[in-house]
Amino acid sequence: MEIEENVPLSQLTTFRTGGSVRFLLSLDSASELPEAARFSKEKNVPLIPFGGGSNMLAPDSGIDAAFVRLRARTITAVDEGDTILYSVDAGASWDELVARAVTEGAWGIENLSGIPGSAGAAAVQNIGAYGAAFSDTLQHVSVFDFEDGATKVFENAECKFGYRTSIFKEERDRFFITGITLRLSRTPRPNLSYRDLKNRFGESSSPSLQEIRDAVIEIRKKKFPPLSEYGTAGSFFLNPIVQKQETEALVRAFPDMPLFDLPEGGVKIPLGWIFDRVLMLKGMREGKAFVWEQQALVIAAETGASYKDVIALAEKIKTRMREKTGIRIAPEVRIFK
Repeated sequence: MEIEENVPLSQLTTFRTGGSVRFLLSLDSASELPEAARFSKEKNVPLIPFGGGSNMLAPDSGIDAAFVRLRARTITAVDEGDTILYSVDAGASWDELVARAVTEGAWGIENLSGIPGSAGAAAVQNIGAYGAAFSDTLQHVSVFDFEDGATKVFENAECKFGYRTSIFKEERDRFFITGITLRLSRTPRPNLSYRDLKNRFGESSSPSLQEIRDAVIEIRKKKFPPLSEYGTAGSFFLNPIVQKQETEALVRAFPDMPLFDLPEGGVKIPLGWIFDRVLMLKGMREGKAFVWEQQALVIAAETGASYKDVIALAEKIKTRMREKTGIRIAPEVRIFK
């Protein structure tokens, strides 16, 4: 286990803000997790699982905690005829996994191309994009439980997956994900349900895996800030989920607004549509933080932006949303205080 002290969070997160984290523990193997747990108790600091830092906002004052990450990045594929079973270390890059699956002719996660972060973090957030979700292909998740020191396996149904959530998010920092197993298909099944993909290929076309991956990456590049130039964590807010009866007033106020029924129940309100068409947020800024012109759900940070800039902008957006629609919104990004 490698132990580093006072590591700048601006180097660990894609938002590139914040002071330092007190300890960063880097493990080569999941077998070192009990040692990491003992270390955090000795130092009397919370132990926080850390992936790629692509979905968190760190305070300028720093974080008095021990971040623990797994450096193992092995991806193993087992051909089972009509399907391929992928066993993936939590530290592996999610997009490297997608790229490999596409190359090997495995269908199911190509619409999730271009999403930054680790494979383990994908399970926490139940990442989703362009009509697909991580949980669609997940078989099981392997974890270390910091509460009782045991290794466990959660089958898909036990993970409590929902829109951008899971048991690993609900019981934050209790479980350290050590690996995931996905079952992908050999049978071509293009998922073109998302509007931009439908417009790109047409409903009746049968694009290849590589064509879909290339299209998704191209769409993402047009909507999200380049990480080489700006700090960001992608979509900053969660789309609100409401009950069917709660949508009636919204439909009367905004008859053109699309609504999306979720399989687990409830209706998803398209926050990007409201931000763009009702609140007119694009270009709004606070200090060196601003709403991205190509996608109003995204908050971007210029070089030198502070945590306070981002928080002030987010609060301004939440207030305007509540005043205009009556809806309270919550961040998708994990915000440390």
